[in-house]
Amino acid sequence: MPALHQNLNAFLGAAVLGVIGAAGMFLVEHYRQERMRNAMAKDLARLEREMAKIKLDLQQLQAQKSERPIRPKRTHKSNTKKANSIISNTTDDYLSAANLDSSDLEFYDVTDEENTEPENGSPSDLDLILNHLDVKLNTGTIEDIEEALHTLEDLCLENPGNFELLYRIGKAHHKIADASDDKDFVNLRLTKGIEACESALSIAPENSEVHKWFAVLIGSKSDLVSIQERIKYGHTFKKHVDIAISINPGDYSLHHMLGRFDFEVAGLKWYEKKVASAFFGEPPTATYEEACSHLLAAEKLAPFEWKDNKLMIAKCKIAMGEYEEAVGWLEKAINSHGTSLDEKVDIEINTLLEKYR
Repeated sequence: MPALHQNLNAFLGAAVLGVIGAAGMFLVEHYRQERMRNAMAKDLARLEREMAKIKLDLQQLQAQKSERPIRPKRTHKSNTKKANSIISNTTDDYLSAANLDSSDLEFYDVTDEENTEPENGSPSDLDLILNHLDVKLNTGTIEDIEEALHTLEDLCLENPGNFELLYRIGKAHHKIADASDDKDFVNLRLTKGIEACESALSIAPENSEVHKWFAVLIGSKSDLVSIQERIKYGHTFKKHVDIAISINPGDYSLHHMLGRFDFEVAGLKWYEKKVASAFFGEPPTATYEEACSHLLAAEKLAPFEWKDNKLMIAKCKIAMGEYEEAVGWLEKAINSHGTSLDEKVDIEINTLLEKYR
C-alpha cells in the first residue's frame, strides 16, 4: 500500500498542478506499423516449429488411435493452467495466438469439440494477464512499466478495439513521462497517452478509468502548452473527472484530483481571471468550499493514511479562515503513518504548523 500511495501522490500532483491555464488516432494500426515486422518474423519461425510438431504428433495419433480409448474433453482446469503459465512469463515476447496455445498444446480425438469458454465467473486469460500487468503499472519500476507497455502494445494487435488495453497504454505513457525531466520526451509520451485514451473513449465512454486517465494525461500536458490552451485543457480536465466521478463515486483518487483542481482554480486572483477572460477565454470556476468537500470525500474513501490529502484539507481550511481546524488537519498529517514521495510535503506541513499553531 505505501508504494501505491506514493504513485498516487506522484501522478495526481503532476496531473492537477498547472492544469489551469487532443487529436486522437486509433492506435492499433500505429502499433502494427511499429512492431509487426519483428513480431511476424518471430511468429513465422515459431509457426514452422509448431507445424512440424503438429505433423509429428498427428502421425503418432493416427498410429495410436486404434489402440487407445477416446480421451475426455479438456476442462477449464487446463485453461487455468495455461493462463497461469502465461502470467508467469515476464519476457517481452510477442504474445501471439500461436504462442498462447503452444504452452499447453494437447491433442484429443479429432471428433471432439473443445470447450475453451471460461465458466461463469471465471476470469479469462486476458483478464489474468491484465491483473499481472496492473501490478507492474501500479508498483513496478520504470523498467517494469516499459515492459508492461510493450506487452500491452502487442496485445492490441490481437485484440483491436479493446479499451482495457488502450487506457492502460495511456496510463503507462503517463508514468514513464512523469519520471523524466526531458520536456520533448515528456511531451511525446503524454501525446501518445492522450491518443490512446481518446481511442478508448470512443469505444467505452461509460468507463470511469478511461475518463480518469484521459484527465490525468490532459492535466500533465497542460504544463507544456500556452495559457490559452491551458484554459481549454482545464475545462477538459474537469469535464472528464466529473464524468468519472458520476460513474464511480467511490474512487477516492478522483475526489482528490477534483479537490486539488478546485483549490488551484479558487486561488486565482480576480485580475488573473479578468486578464484570462479578456485574452484567452473564460477560465474554470470553483470555491475553496467545493475543493474541501471533495478532499474530505477522498479522505473518507481512501483505504490508507494519505498525508498529502490531509495537507490539502488544511490548506483549504486556511484559505477559508478556519485556522483552528486547519491546525488539527496539519497535526493529523504530520502524525500519519503514511509515507510521502517528496520531503517537501513534510516541510510544508511543519512550516504551516509553525505559522498557524
